[in-house]
Amino acid sequence: MQIYHLEAKVISRGTGRSAVAASAYMSCSKILNEYDGVQHD
Repeated sequence: MQIYHLEAKVISRGTGRSAVAASAYMSCSKILNEYDGVQHD
C-alpha cells in the first residue's frame, strides 16, 4: 500500500523570494526567470 505526501509552500515576490529560484534550488538545475531575465541554479 502506498502512502502519498504533498507539501505546499507559499512563495511571494513581495518578500524578495522567487518561485523560479525556489524550483531551481529544489530540482538542482538551472532555470531562466523570463520575468526579470535572471538565471537561477
